Amino acid sequence: MVPFLNLILVLKSFYIKSRLNTLLLKHVALLMFIICFSLINLDYVTIMFSPIALGITTTSSILDNKHLNYYFVTSFETNRSIDSQQGVIPQSEVCGDRQDNDLNGLVDENCSVESSSVGIPAANFNKSKTLRIGVVGDIDSNQGLTTQLEIANHYNVQALIIPGDFEYTNGNAVLSNFQSHGFTKENTDIVVGNHDSGKEVMTWLDNNRTFGQVMFDFSANKLALFNIDANIKFDCTSPQFQILKSQIESSKAWFKFAVIHQPFVTVKSDHPPNGEFDCYDPLFRAGRIEGVLQAHNHNYQRFNIHGLMYGVFGTGTHDTGSSMYPLESHTWQGNGCLKCITSENGITIIDLNLNNINSKHFVGWFLNLENQVLDRFESSIG
Repeated sequence: MVPFLNLILVLKSFYIKSRLNTLLLKHVALLMFIICFSLINLDYVTIMFSPIALGITTTSSILDNKHLNYYFVTSFETNRSIDSQQGVIPQSEVCGDRQDNDLNGLVDENCSVESSSVGIPAANFNKSKTLRIGVVGDIDSNQGLTTQLEIANHYNVQALIIPGDFEYTNGNAVLSNFQSHGFTKENTDIVVGNHDSGKEVMTWLDNNRTFGQVMFDFSANKLALFNIDANIKFDCTSPQFQILKSQIESSKAWFKFAVIHQPFVTVKSDHPPNGEFDCYDPLFRAGRIEGVLQAHNHNYQRFNIHGLMYGVFGTGTHDTGSSMYPLESHTWQGNGCLKCITSENGITIIDLNLNNINSKHFVGWFLNLENQVLDRFESSIG
């Protein structure tokens, strides 16, 4: 009996040692595999062990499918950390979901889109489907202007429109700043403000007039701007009106915008309306103008006057913060201001949708100097 028991113990010991050897062999093989593979891609080892090192398991409520995708696809390439207080794990940007997935303050950056919708403008977009313009008036040669131009560059603004007053202190420095940010005579329109020199504007536009149609070669027949000089005679009996009328009515451009410094439409502020609304508004409608870009009052105003956008974009940094002009009412001739903002400098970005020439659809945003969206709007003119 004893020999039999001894045999059983020997077999049991052999079995246990065999199992241990087998497990050890498996672990050694796995370790060798990982070491060999890490020689090819060291990031893979980081991916595999990052959740363990951070004390996270795949069954954690924090680590959902999107976060798993972040760990196994991006391999911490962004070197971002977990916000332990909020329980948020940054991940790579998911194109099209309109969310700030990587927590860098931007949405859908580096994602090619056909056209932005109302929300935050996509920094990267399909330029065959969208033409992007930027609008800001009453600017000056200072750091604020540089910030506005940097925002325009970040969002890949293709055409810059200045509805007057760029020569408060140093117009040449302003133009030099434009050019250093890629805004040249080939993609920048300037209308004459009351602080500007008509001669300087004509030189910039390579024109012998301070008013009239402006088009850019890069945009082909997609965009036409019609500059109005309210510093000279411009009523219905003026030569200026007759020339503009002929140009607007004959234009075949997809999108048309009128640009003027002294506004047709404005709430009560430091400067009153220019008094020629009844002269020009019928022309704008007959000529299928999409919007009227104005300034002069140092604030932001947006109106929809019977389907036509009128905006005051005097948000340049000649005056800043509380020095900007007050908003002493919220209506113009009974028309409510859809969005009126003062004490906030910034730039307005407008996307013109090129998908359908008949829809005349565009979307826009007013962004302050901190790159925050303060107004969003959308318009379609059939």
